[in-house]
Amino acid sequence: MARVTRSKAGGSRGSGKRDPRPRRTRRLPADVRPITIELHFELDPNLETFRGQARFALRLDKRHRQIELHAADLRVSSVRALLPGQALSGRVEPHPECETIVLRFDRLLPADAVELELEFRGRVRSDLRGLYRSAATAHSAADRGEAWIATQLCPTDARRFFPCFDEPGIKARYRISVTAPRSQTVLSNAPVECERETEDGRKIVQFASTPPLSSYLIAVAVGPFEASPVLLSGATEIRVHTLPGRQPLAAFAREAAGESLDRLEQWFDMAHPYPKLDLVALPDFAFGAMENAGAVFFRDSVLLLDASEASADDRQRTAETIAHELAHMWFGNLVTMAWWNDLWLNEAFATWMAFEILDGWQPGWQIWLEFAHRRERALELDALASSHPIAPPIRTAEEAHENFDAITYTKGASVLRMLERYLGRELFRDGIRLYIRRHREHCAAAEDLWAALCEVSGEPIARIVAPWTLQTGYPLVSLRRRQEKGVGIIELHQERFLALPPAGRKGRKKPAESTRWTIPWIGGVGRDDAEGVRTLRHLLTKRRDETPSQGAGLTWIYGNADQAGFFRVEHGPSEFEDLLAGIHSLAPLERIGFIGDQWTLARAGRAPIAQLLDLIAMLATERDPDVLSALEAVLARLLRRLAAARGSLIQERLRSWIAMHFGGPLDDLGLEARHGEGERERLRRAGLFRIVGGLARTDSLLDTCHRHLVRHLETDSPLPAELGDEIVRLGARRGPGAIGEALRDATRRASTPQARRRYLIALAGLEDARSLRSSLRATLDVSLAPIPDRVLLLTTLLGQTTTAEPAWAHLQRSWGKLENEMPPILLAHVAAATAEALPVDRTAEIQQFFRAHPLAAGARVGHQIVEEMSIAKRFEDCAGEELERYLGG
Repeated sequence: MARVTRSKAGGSRGSGKRDPRPRRTRRLPADVRPITIELHFELDPNLETFRGQARFALRLDKRHRQIELHAADLRVSSVRALLPGQALSGRVEPHPECETIVLRFDRLLPADAVELELEFRGRVRSDLRGLYRSAATAHSAADRGEAWIATQLCPTDARRFFPCFDEPGIKARYRISVTAPRSQTVLSNAPVECERETEDGRKIVQFASTPPLSSYLIAVAVGPFEASPVLLSGATEIRVHTLPGRQPLAAFAREAAGESLDRLEQWFDMAHPYPKLDLVALPDFAFGAMENAGAVFFRDSVLLLDASEASADDRQRTAETIAHELAHMWFGNLVTMAWWNDLWLNEAFATWMAFEILDGWQPGWQIWLEFAHRRERALELDALASSHPIAPPIRTAEEAHENFDAITYTKGASVLRMLERYLGRELFRDGIRLYIRRHREHCAAAEDLWAALCEVSGEPIARIVAPWTLQTGYPLVSLRRRQEKGVGIIELHQERFLALPPAGRKGRKKPAESTRWTIPWIGGVGRDDAEGVRTLRHLLTKRRDETPSQGAGLTWIYGNADQAGFFRVEHGPSEFEDLLAGIHSLAPLERIGFIGDQWTLARAGRAPIAQLLDLIAMLATERDPDVLSALEAVLARLLRRLAAARGSLIQERLRSWIAMHFGGPLDDLGLEARHGEGERERLRRAGLFRIVGGLARTDSLLDTCHRHLVRHLETDSPLPAELGDEIVRLGARRGPGAIGEALRDATRRASTPQARRRYLIALAGLEDARSLRSSLRATLDVSLAPIPDRVLLLTTLLGQTTTAEPAWAHLQRSWGKLENEMPPILLAHVAAATAEALPVDRTAEIQQFFRAHPLAAGARVGHQIVEEMSIAKRFEDCAGEELERYLGG
């Protein structure tokens, strides 16, 4: 499998000889820096190649005979250095092993301002990186099959589009122009300055100069894009660009962008730093979105929706992604990380900021509950020995690709949230504002942020935060309470939590014993008096410590109030029983955290399965849909791993147990929405559908969903917004054969990206052999859906016990094709899915495959797969019999 693409970088044939000595450049020399970069591209979506010219205004701190630039997959020629009164020709020396070129000159260039000109050619790619082209085949009835091209340059793919200084800490002002077919729309970071026709019937679009930007933030798109009407937010013109016929789906995105931008300007106390804001919807896009300055590119299934049919989850996902990308305009674009080790500064802050903005705009969404689910996924990943620090050392471009994960985004955001709760909202905001003002249009590192926060708060921020950003993992806080001379005492103990702790060598401490954090601990306590629930605060710096419980009459204590801390809590046996009795006194956010802690402790062998299942049973009547989602996630894992390993009888017993506890609440709620019913209640019904239908596989509910699905496919009758995904997915389980073809047809005809994905993913529910073969073929069918949707279908098939092994065989056969059409980050995502449901005895086979086909995004995913399989095996060995006894009883 995948290697990083190491194609030709350098001049046309005969332009120079390659130095036989290999170069291993990790960073470009610091004494050559661009001031301005003029780029002209000749682009046509119907061609497989492109041409360009570049003119650099450089500052040289000392005399040089050579200049090094990043370039990959490019043919560079016609190199000239322009000096006062003369022009020097240069030779191009390619170094594909480090994706650079060296431009050599026959005489020294002066330590002064130098202009550099060159020409280049490249190919339009098909793997969603650099400059890439979508398949010209229509993906749905709304598409006309017209080709388009767009860029995705983050993290290190600008070098595949133009020769550049492809490091985040190197900024320059860009002036971009594009020659393109006259009928095509051309988009870039800055507003259009002028447009003129050429003699050969094309047009040249000249864009205004940009503020200083890093190369990965440059954006260009050419295609048949249509623009929405302008929405003015302050002085910024906002437009949403779509492919033809899609503008009716852009209204909500336009509204969300305006609301987010207005609130972000207030929060930063600073106007939007770029003169315009384009939001561009692209069916084929590797990420959910990319924060290109002034021209944010989105996957269309994230940006576009029909507000009358979209579910609450769809609207929240769209709004959260928009707010995240717009937060980057300040935190990431205006002030940029100096190097990739501080990627988390960009992504963690934008993640936290998006939830903060949406909580202010739409408090009814209770958006922080969604954050709690993401936090659980980050905690699970960070419990692996193969995890990484939030701010890891990054040496090469390849290593930059490894860290676009839940640690960088969600753990980083959780640490910022923990710090914000500790300092208070006002001081935290004031520190961020100071940081942005101080480093505007420049680059900065984490130390600069800690200095600004320290300056406004007087707190030793770096000392508090450093263990959270520089150490791998997180603490487990064990909590007990006792009475001593009539005074309540809370005992706290911290250790590193590992889902699979290694054995310590003789005479040496285990990692869990040698790692320590500064924990701004906040506990919640329930009282039997009028005070009700209150909080306790303690800065836990020691391995063991105590704090007063502040009075008698405590009925329960919860060790992570408001889920503000990024750690797990192990409550003692009596503390657990007290919490179980008072479970509904906890806030929904805390109930989600409590469920996650108990699942994790059970999976690690630190708590009995019976304790976890007792908690789930106690919460079966739960009314909050997000808490139900947390229960669903745990039950799905129990079915997929522990019950499946014990055989079909235990799986059926667990399904019956689930139906017994959750079927009644669904019957009480009813299958149809009631008049005047609120959105949260409709979401609760959807959650119960997934549990009772998807997990318990209750026949009556599956039959009902199948009837609704058949009627919908035959008559195009509408589906309830909050139940549409569930009805299609569950109904498909009852209809092998013809229903598969009907779902594929519906995928092609879908009028919205959400419907397209809904029908496609439902194919994973068809488990008979013939339908499964068709579903596996669908993962490779470029005419059926864009790459990201087909990736989701493939990972869904890999994540089901009934389809995992055929999907794994298909993945191995198809790896070469997948490698050609997916960027490294998506390939790593597919690889990680092999740990979800494949039998643990496949571990060596999986390991051997990825050794033979190393992932371009790094080796870490392979280590994590092996570790996850080892955890699953230990869980099966240690808890399987206990589950049987519990269900048998």
